[in-house]
Amino acid sequence: MKNRIDIIIPYWGEFSLLKQAVDSVLEQTSDAWHLTILDDHYPDETAKNYYSKINDKRITYIRHRKNIGITNNFNYAIKHASAPFCVIMGCDDKLLPNYVETALKNINEADFYQPGVQVIDAKSNIYLPLVDKIKRLLHPKKTCVLAGEKLATSLCHGNWLYFPSIVWRTSTLKKYSFDPRYKILQDVIIELTMIIDGASLCFELTETFQYRRFADSLSSKEKSKNGIRFNEEKEVYNDFANKFKSINWNKASFAAKTRITSRAHSLLSKFW
Repeated sequence: MKNRIDIIIPYWGEFSLLKQAVDSVLEQTSDAWHLTILDDHYPDETAKNYYSKINDKRITYIRHRKNIGITNNFNYAIKHASAPFCVIMGCDDKLLPNYVETALKNINEADFYQPGVQVIDAKSNIYLPLVDKIKRLLHPKKTCVLAGEKLATSLCHGNWLYFPSIVWRTSTLKKYSFDPRYKILQDVIIELTMIIDGASLCFELTETFQYRRFADSLSSKEKSKNGIRFNEEKEVYNDFANKFKSINWNKASFAAKTRITSRAHSLLSKFW
């Protein structure tokens, strides 16, 4: 089978942003993709009225009969994927035109692929908040393939991945599912578990994805999530510290136990 990417967008939110996301898929330089929109029964039926009637075989629109929640919708996306590769894209994010072409050219034998990311605000202006400046300090400085304890240690110092931008080898991702017990760290759990199981990551510097970070997510909304985030981070990283120790990944275990950027974030948030 020709290498292709299933682009899956779990949808709950503003239609205008969803349309920008979908339009960015339609503008790809490669046609090796299929798009599926998973509408989680959003109350406003604008998306339903628009995409259920669209005459484009490259797009599948599915509206759940009732709201199943973001975690279940992510797990539905994993089950739905059938192409050799897939991405579970944010419904307010955007692909640059070379996203599919560049990913398929560079992923090779890796189990997942992190492209270069631009951060955009509500109006699609490129900007770089502090959290993303830190991610750039932590991620590799050149295109490379990483795996094992080195990758796990790096991600435990600070998670520099952007989950909605990641291209997954579908056969690898289907071995896992998102844990509904967690609200924020579901992606971290899958990523670190995959690495323990031997998965490799291809990191690419070329920017092909635009991740939308709203200004209010850095203020009032972020404050309301911080308690949940830090509690989850403490539990999840402590659990992985023990898992790493059991396989003699001592550097990764120490990094998970200390979780430097998480603790710094927790401390600084008290002064916001």
